[in-house]
Amino acid sequence: MTARKVIENYWRIECTRDVDDIMECYADDAEMVVPGMGRLNGKDQIRRFYQDSVDRFPKLHVDIVGAVEDGDQGAFEWQSLFHDHEDRPFPLEGVNVVRVGNDKLQSVHVYFDPAELG
Repeated sequence: MTARKVIENYWRIECTRDVDDIMECYADDAEMVVPGMGRLNGKDQIRRFYQDSVDRFPKLHVDIVGAVEDGDQGAFEWQSLFHDHEDRPFPLEGVNVVRVGNDKLQSVHVYFDPAELG
């Protein structure tokens, strides 16, 4: 599967806000780099990031607005809209730089301004 297909599938699943399903998108030894959190290694650390996100924002919509791909790697520009438990919207945009293998996310470096989430 191409990097684009993997990331499209991942975002479709992330928008369901089911952490177990989200984690199925990641390789066991995946790494993720997130603003304000640094490097997360392995599914246990990555799971905590998603659980915190889902707990705070039960609704999410993501659109890919630009991409550069090269085989198993890609940079994907995105726009998202999170909603908290009071249904207040939190728009956010950024870029994910990914590497995939065996149809799983191996490496995800996320770039966005965490101040936009309040």
